[in-house]
Amino acid sequence: MTLSDEITAAEVDSYKACIGRTLSESDVVGAHVAALYAATLDRPHSGTTLPPLWHYGLFLTTVPTGALGTDGHPPRGAFMPSVTLPRRMFAGSDVRMLRPLTIGQQVTRVSRIAAVDHRHGKTGHLVFVRVAMTLSQGGEPCVEEEQTIVYRGAGARVPPVEPAPRKPLVEGQTSEEWLPTTVELFRFSSVTFNGHRIHYDLPYAMDEEGYPGLVVHGPLTATRLCDFAGRLAGRPQTRFTFRGEAPTFVNQPIRLVGSVRDGAIAVRAERADGVTAMSATAAVG
Repeated sequence: MTLSDEITAAEVDSYKACIGRTLSESDVVGAHVAALYAATLDRPHSGTTLPPLWHYGLFLTTVPTGALGTDGHPPRGAFMPSVTLPRRMFAGSDVRMLRPLTIGQQVTRVSRIAAVDHRHGKTGHLVFVRVAMTLSQGGEPCVEEEQTIVYRGAGARVPPVEPAPRKPLVEGQTSEEWLPTTVELFRFSSVTFNGHRIHYDLPYAMDEEGYPGLVVHGPLTATRLCDFAGRLAGRPQTRFTFRGEAPTFVNQPIRLVGSVRDGAIAVRAERADGVTAMSATAAVG
């Protein structure tokens, strides 16, 4: 497949023809998944179920190394549309936790291409692919999720983050600091079997994809925010919806800000320059 910043109307039609495509998979919720997540996040875990969003350590894509693209991603077209735009990012997700996933039991996942949208603006072509997923155990749905993956052109270089004074919190808000390290990024890539080189290969991240440093995984930031929201609420979450807004980089402080008002939980991840990198909402049962 030849990658390009330009796509044709016929190509867009071929992507949309994938709507409705399904994929069924099986896995086991191994105790090692919980142990690896707990170690990576510094969050001790001794329960019999997976905490919210730790299911990203399941259903790993075990593509042979020789079949990976130059960016470290699996080849396109097996399930996802064969979008030829060169950059691929996890843009966000809406996750509904119906019941906890039990460790030690088999789990099935049915994925479906729910929508394909094409936009063209000042940054060039964008293709958004929404994937609806249901994770079940014993025939009962446990997690329903709709992920959004965005494909875009190579684009301009991403400017570095210039630290600025933190804005004061408003009444009802609380915050905590998180400093993502190279070891944490490496471990999260390992736990999720994510080969995308922007997370561990600094020359590639800077020279090929134009970032000023190693990029923090979107799902890692989401998992940190989800954990933060759960601690704010003090009870199990039933839904967590997040959207990525700007990239974050290794060894740069991220402030997690949250508030609980009338049972509604709102959290966000702020970069050192005050830019919101990810925003999210949570609901509790």
